Amino acid sequence: MQDPPPHKPLKIVVLTQDDRVYLPIPIGSLVGANPARVSCIILAPPMSTHGGRMKGLLKHLPVFGVHGTIRMGWRVIWSYIGPKLGLRPSGREYWSIEEVGKRLGVETFRVDKVNSKEMHAILDEHPADLLASVSCPQIVRPEILSRFTHGGINVHSAPLPRYRGLLPSFWVLHNGEQETAVTVHDLAEKLDNGDILVQQSIPIAKGETWNTLLLKTKVAAGEALITAVEAFENGTVTRTANRDEDSTYFSFPSWKDARSFRSRGLRMF
Repeated sequence: MQDPPPHKPLKIVVLTQDDRVYLPIPIGSLVGANPARVSCIILAPPMSTHGGRMKGLLKHLPVFGVHGTIRMGWRVIWSYIGPKLGLRPSGREYWSIEEVGKRLGVETFRVDKVNSKEMHAILDEHPADLLASVSCPQIVRPEILSRFTHGGINVHSAPLPRYRGLLPSFWVLHNGEQETAVTVHDLAEKLDNGDILVQQSIPIAKGETWNTLLLKTKVAAGEALITAVEAFENGTVTRTANRDEDSTYFSFPSWKDARSFRSRGLRMF
């Protein structure tokens, strides 16, 4: 895979999940930086609905707690009510990723499976040079990646190769880290495994909650993605090995992990 020559116009497809709380921040930033280079936005089902909404609720409830779960649920509900009342969201520019596309003139599609015939059909109509994945909850197979001249990139809210896996903002707080990072890396079949293109450090403040840290990482993720895409456009891409031997991996927290988190005086909100 060759990087593009300097100043070559670049077209990207943005692949993400249908989250209405946090992901409109980096998607709005990335698309808003230059809507003309975005071929389309594609939404996969949110990670919390895998296996059904009830299973997702039961999985998240021990981690977020009753209060946190209700709070998250209300944020989602309000993201539907607010626009109908003509209100603007607090702390961000867009209510949803669909609103990002509508306001910036970029077509948005939904797919159940990112490696499906439906996905191929969308890419037939909206070809691009680069796939930009933002919290996509499904693994993108080579058959899809091969459709992009420069493959794909992904942004992960952690200082790769450390903290591969799920909910890294939870784990860096749990483990008492003083800083975290967002990392843009080449998209590979193995989770969070491609070469590192951009990494931006984020200090962890005293009294930081999972929510406040996640918001910081989403703002930084948008900035890092723009930096990476511009590097492809300008022919200035540099890569650093994302070494397996230096990696750590964390899965979705269990109820015991959540209890340990709270016992350290940490809070989700």
